[in-house]
Formats: sequence, structure tokens, C-alpha cells
Amino acid sequence: MHILENGFLRVEVAEKGAELQSVRTGRDGVEWLWNGDAAWWQGRSPLLFPVIGQSPHGEVTIGGTSYPMAAHGFARNSMFRVVDADALQIGLELLPDETTLASFPFRFRLGVSYRIDADRLCCRVSVENNGTGDMPFQFGFHPGFRWPLPGAGGEAHHVSLANGGSPQMHRPDVAGLIDEKLLASPFDEGKLAVTPADFEAGAMVFPEGAGAQITFAGGTSRVEMSTSNLPAFALWQKPGAPFLCLEPWCGMAPFPAQGAALEARNGSVVLAPNARTVFAMDLRFVANA
Repeated sequence: MHILENGFLRVEVAEKGAELQSVRTGRDGVEWLWNGDAAWWQGRSPLLFPVIGQSPHGEVTIGGTSYPMAAHGFARNSMFRVVDADALQIGLELLPDETTLASFPFRFRLGVSYRIDADRLCCRVSVENNGTGDMPFQFGFHPGFRWPLPGAGGEAHHVSLANGGSPQMHRPDVAGLIDEKLLASPFDEGKLAVTPADFEAGAMVFPEGAGAQITFAGGTSRVEMSTSNLPAFALWQKPGAPFLCLEPWCGMAPFPAQGAALEARNGSVVLAPNARTVFAMDLRFVANA
């Protein structure tokens, strides 16, 4: 386990999945991240690569060839290598091996960095195509936060969009793919009061329009999220579980009619040889404001 710490935040990062394990505010030692209790969901803040969500029959096709693909891809269960670290930041990377090549036949580099900047946790992921052909992929963050938030027990909680938008949404179908039907937005002028009943039909998936600044708040506590290059967004909870996931994505699971082709999957990026792209998520944690 690797620890980043200053007077504002104490952050723990695991090499498995390059996954955040703990985020505590320094002044009070309070934990904000979900604790990974396997009775509900053993993830805490997995990274989704090279796909988001389920694939038809657990497979993708790339260039017409079929490959096995686990839900949300393989990065979350892969061992990353630490490339640099100090008290305030850590950089990790995942490179191809026999396991990744069996399901994703590309020479990629997945670089992950976490950095504490005063009271902000800055999360950056870079994807590089080091091969000779185009590389289709998706990427998403999947952080889970305590619900209720620290100090907000018994308080109503809501998710707010800084753009004041009312984006339409999808729901998953019974196979975990995305139902193509667009549903009315649950947001009213950028605000949604969340309850466990909202998730009885599965995740709320917003293909576009949620914007780059999102706040999860209850009482005087809040998590502020800012993103870049992540146009889709999802909210997910196992109904009644003590967490809420705020998930900024580039891409999402396919519609059933799209089939298994990774190139055709909703929101997939096709990265040219020797190209690189970067995804960003910054988090700020506020209590007793």
C-alpha cells in the first residue's frame, strides 16, 4: 500500500488495479471513500479499461476476431508497476502481458497518477498506443463514496450538475447491456435528490450532458468532482447499500443491436499508432462548510 499525505488529505493507493483504497481528510481523519465491504461491493474506486460495462456473452470482437472480455475490462484486476512516488504523488503503469494480450491484442501503456494538490486529489490516466495499428478502447473512473456522507447521517442527499442541465438517461437491460431507449432526465435544473429506490432498475447512465463539474452533497458535507475528456456519466448503488458511485466515463456498454465489435461500441475511442490521450478527475472533500 502506498500513502500520500499532506495537512489536508491522506490517500492510500494499491498496486492491484492502481486503485484508491482510502481518502481521509487531514483535519479530522474522516474517511470519504467506500470501504469495499464484499457483502455489498468489494470495489472501492476501480479503473475501467479497455471497456466499460458488460460485453455480449462476455466477448468483444476486434477487427472481426472474438476475444474474451470481463465486465469493465481487466485493468481493475491487474497488477500495476510503480514508476515514481513521493509523499504527495504516485505514478503507476500497466503494460501488455500474456493475460492482457489474450483479450486485447494491443501494445498499450496505461499510466495512472494520483497527486495531492492542497485539498484536491488529482487523478490522471493516460492511454498510449505503442503498436502499429489503430486501437479502440474505452476508459472510465468508478469511485464509490460513503452514503450518507460524513456528518450527514439522516440528511437528504443530492447530486448537482454545475451546468444546470437535465440530461436524458439510459438503464441497463437484463443482460447488463444498455437499453437503447432514452428516458426522461431525473434531474430538475441540474439537481437530483437521490434515494435507494432510484437504483432498483440499475445504474443511471447519462451518455452526454452531465457536464464536467458534479457535486454529491448531504447536509453540509459534499464531494466536488471535476473531469476532463469524460463526456458520459453514471450513478450507481446497490439499493440500500451505504455507498454511491459517481462514474465519469469515455464510452459505455453497447446497445444490444450494436453487437460485440469494440470499434462500434458506444463512445469508444480509436487511438492511432503512437498517439496518446489523457483523462482527468479531480476531487475535493468538504465537511461542516
